[in-house]
Amino acid sequence: MNGKRILVLMAMVVMGVTSCVFAQEASFPSEQVVVAQVNGEPIFLAELEEIWNSLPESYRVQFPGGMKDLLEQLIRQALLVQEAKKNNLENDPTVLKRLESLKKQVLVSEFIKREILEKVQVSDEEVEKEYTSNPTRYTDPEQVRVSHIMVSTREKAEEVLEELKSGKPFEEVAKNKSESPDSVSGGEMGYVKRGEVDPEIEKVIFELAPGNFSDIIETSYGFHIFLVSEHLQPRLKELSEVKEEIVARLTPQKQQEEFDKLIETLKNKAEIAIIEENLPKETQEGNESGGETKNEESTP
Repeated sequence: MNGKRILVLMAMVVMGVTSCVFAQEASFPSEQVVVAQVNGEPIFLAELEEIWNSLPESYRVQFPGGMKDLLEQLIRQALLVQEAKKNNLENDPTVLKRLESLKKQVLVSEFIKREILEKVQVSDEEVEKEYTSNPTRYTDPEQVRVSHIMVSTREKAEEVLEELKSGKPFEEVAKNKSESPDSVSGGEMGYVKRGEVDPEIEKVIFELAPGNFSDIIETSYGFHIFLVSEHLQPRLKELSEVKEEIVARLTPQKQQEEFDKLIETLKNKAEIAIIEENLPKETQEGNESGGETKNEESTP
């Protein structure tokens, strides 16, 4: 078993242990399909499918044989769990402490999932407000579609310029004469926005009318001639184009706001006493020097 497989197995063991926190002896309906037995202990198809469906793609690639490979890991997990039980690790104080910690983590995670993540929705009104309040954020910037020809000397550049002036197609000349790697595509650079190229190049290409090519431009890379085939002015995208983007932007913010409100509400209803004298000495010194102690809380 390689290192990555071990990590995946350990992750599954943790998932299994976490489940055991809530159901030490989980019972399954008799009609469940059994895919394997390990010393009489069944592994159910539903369990196999649930774990498989929950695995990130980066984990799944570790199982070239798909669920059959995953089943092998579950068998190994079952063997290890059985051996751990034989060694009475279920009652080991360290294990019990870790199980209790896992239980708290799962409870908090599930509570946040149900009360915050699954309930918080971004309304159409909030989407529209974000859209109208931040038009620049949802505006396509000015950009030009550019091709170029680059050569190593001015003499070569002048020869290229003469060919272009004589009417030869820019793409054809670029393929035959350009020394840039993009010569194979006719010198196509794609769409360029302001700020993406050297200022001297930007000034030239944004002043060129579509269909026109530039004079010879010298840069640290060589000698260039640019052709602008399209010039797009800034465009505010339609709300329908950016709605999903806005929802994705606002959702975490709204979830955080609701989480903060929830914590504040719970604190107001609770009796919380901080015993300052029992805090570590360095914490007390920090308070005496004017520093503030902040409570660290989980966030969704």
